[in-house]
Amino acid sequence: MFQDNPLLAQLKQQLHSQTPRAEGVVKGTEKGFGFLEVDAQKSYFIPPPQMKKVMHGDRIVAVIHSEKERESAEPESLVEPFLTRFVGKVQKKDDRLAIVPDHPLLKDAIPCRAARGVEHDFKQGDWAVAEMRRHPLKGDRGFYAELTQFITFSGRPLRPMVGNPGAP
Repeated sequence: MFQDNPLLAQLKQQLHSQTPRAEGVVKGTEKGFGFLEVDAQKSYFIPPPQMKKVMHGDRIVAVIHSEKERESAEPESLVEPFLTRFVGKVQKKDDRLAIVPDHPLLKDAIPCRAARGVEHDFKQGDWAVAEMRRHPLKGDRGFYAELTQFITFSGRPLRPMVGNPGAP
């Protein structure tokens, strides 16, 4: 009865077009919630369950919900991801790899695997370059990265390559 009903489709389209939306940058917090910063004066609360779909720094479009004079944002689509290529520390648990980006506000481990052609056997604590391959707002189930380059072993300090790279 309701399948392929043109009136129902029109009503859904109308409701969708009337729903308030905002575009902005996600600002994460250490407590698990975040904010969608639209401009210098306006930001919307993003509850912890919705923060699992985004990460700090993502530029997104969100649906704005109003309940009891409180406004919150529900991420709807990704405009520009914060992470595309990044450096991080490898974690290994039960033979599964994950990488934690080297960024003060990004604490969650992102599941990953070594890219084809990368010969290194990654261990706990190794540093690597990774590229994001999946994002929840792109229709994927979760975040996923690919390790594209080994940098250094665990316990070795990262230092900028200035001058002679072979010097201690």
